[in-house]
Amino acid sequence: MVSLLDVDEFLASKRQEGWSVRTIASQCQALRSFFRYAEIRGWCAPRLALGIRSPRIPKYDGRPKAPTWAEVRRLLDSASGPSPSELRAKAILLLFAIYGLRSSEVAGLQLSDFDWRNETFSVRRAKRGGVQQYPIQYEVGEAIIQYLQKGRQRCSSRHVFLSKYPPHGRIGPGPMWQIVGKRMQKLGIELEHVGPHSLRHACATRLLQKGASLLEIADFLGHRNIKSIGIYAKYDIRSLRKVAAFSLAGVR
Repeated sequence: MVSLLDVDEFLASKRQEGWSVRTIASQCQALRSFFRYAEIRGWCAPRLALGIRSPRIPKYDGRPKAPTWAEVRRLLDSASGPSPSELRAKAILLLFAIYGLRSSEVAGLQLSDFDWRNETFSVRRAKRGGVQQYPIQYEVGEAIIQYLQKGRQRCSSRHVFLSKYPPHGRIGPGPMWQIVGKRMQKLGIELEHVGPHSLRHACATRLLQKGASLLEIADFLGHRNIKSIGIYAKYDIRSLRKVAAFSLAGVR
């Protein structure tokens, strides 16, 4: 019969394998749920779940949450091929890096959201709600046009970014993560979490380094209030000291 010692030895072995504190804590929660059920079924000793304690997760552990801007440029340069998949990846990566958009916001973009004559596009904010308008940065605009002309499948869907396989509809979260996460892993970019949200952190840090105020960054990223972006400042104290007025129109 399983004992607490067995659970401790299992978790200790996973620590040695390199599991993070957060992963261990998540595993502890799963084990508690399992052993509560096992207790009901009579598979284990009573109250075993109560003895499984999660490690304390520090609010800020000091590890990088975002790639450096040099790493971001390497990531963008990695999507350079002429295939439809690469053209789509290039445009999506740029939207994440330059504007700090969330995955759902990029996936939700529609053809009608782009006003090419006035060089602006609109984003439906996932958390704050409402619609926010941005200037189309040149590199982003070029990448999206290339994708629309040479990479996007012809179909009835009005979403900009489509799934690779028929029926072609709005791109899902899985392919969105692969576009960022898999490429980061191949490039050897090591972070606490790889994926689209790390580029949102990179965008915020970049703006902070360029002198944007926390209020401006909060508005640019679509946060409800300034407290939401405190974590970005936490990871770049030197830039925080240089916060000043800054125009976001030409960010690159």
